[in-house]
Amino acid sequence: MLKKASFPAIIISIFIAASFGVISIGHVLSNKPLLFLNYKEAYGLDYADFFKASENIINGQGPYDVSTNRYVTTPIPAIANIVFVPLGFDNARILFYFLIPLSLAFGYQLITSMFGFTKIDKDLILTAGLVGLLFGYPFYFLLQRENIDGWVLLFLCLGLYWLQNPKKEWASGLFLSLAIVFKVYPILIVLPILLSKKWRLFFWIGLWLVLWGSITLFWFSDFQTALSSRSQSIFRFDENGSLVATISLISILINSLGISSVVSLVNLSPIITVLIYGILLSLVIFTDYKLGRVNKLETSSFIMYFPFMLALPLLVYHYSFIICLALIPTMCHLWGVSEDRLQRMIIFAISIGIGMTQWQAIATYSLTENMLAHAIPGLGLLLIMAGIAFFKIYTLRLITLHS
Repeated sequence: MLKKASFPAIIISIFIAASFGVISIGHVLSNKPLLFLNYKEAYGLDYADFFKASENIINGQGPYDVSTNRYVTTPIPAIANIVFVPLGFDNARILFYFLIPLSLAFGYQLITSMFGFTKIDKDLILTAGLVGLLFGYPFYFLLQRENIDGWVLLFLCLGLYWLQNPKKEWASGLFLSLAIVFKVYPILIVLPILLSKKWRLFFWIGLWLVLWGSITLFWFSDFQTALSSRSQSIFRFDENGSLVATISLISILINSLGISSVVSLVNLSPIITVLIYGILLSLVIFTDYKLGRVNKLETSSFIMYFPFMLALPLLVYHYSFIICLALIPTMCHLWGVSEDRLQRMIIFAISIGIGMTQWQAIATYSLTENMLAHAIPGLGLLLIMAGIAFFKIYTLRLITLHS
């Protein structure tokens, strides 16, 4: 089993399913109600914001005009959603609800198909993705809120899929640009593109972004205002997957232990976040630059920037961690081509981190009533980022020793 490329997928599946089972049994033994999500109200809370923004555009207003509207992304998703407005909100949210798992399944299948796995490995990897959906908190959360991160994952996967065809760089640029204008945080995908010197793809992304920008230029200042004013008002420690939220929760725990030397640690959380993020991302960029001079950067190198996209934005919630499922086939590919023991140990650690990002945080909190439960997915993301940085550094060292 250890020799199978799908071994990380098996580990991740077991971790997600086992943690789900343990949490469920804990609720049975404690006789506490099992709550997977915070809200008991109808689904589509976030989609209502997108729908209202689309209605505003149809009525000649800006997507950010209503004070009660929590719409904080670029106008492009609201423009794209206009086609659903004639259906009415109730019908549109039902349709959008079912499109979410379809977009995720298609994107995950595309990523899996890029690595040339054997049939049995591919089946196991696809099963791991299904387990992540059926038992993972981010998928439940995404379905309830009906946000657009499923589409972001699909656009990223389509962009990387068409990147494999040099004659389809315009299509790759189109989908990667759509991912960027839908949620902004995928802008980080530009880093490996520049490091791999894919200038034509960079040009196409820029060209598409100029097009999207020209369509929505007159709303740009409104977008900036909405993002800056609402990012603070709707920030919360539970449900939030940003690195600053995770570090803040850990700081609160340390302070609660009465360690006087770290009383101000919570206030330092933003600084600590920037330092950790800056160091890890710099290491990844440096090693990719070095590796790119020796070998062509593979698709796996592009996908390993996905977790770094999620860590820094203040308004990244746990439903965005559905993006981390794209790392499952990536880790399986690396496991299959890696023969070094330490490399595989790092991949194993990253796989545990992937499982942690799908942890049922709300269910754990309802069982333990400990705020640290909300930090578990974020700790998984941090483990992934650290593991990727260490893996790349160690891989560079191996290549240097053998050259």
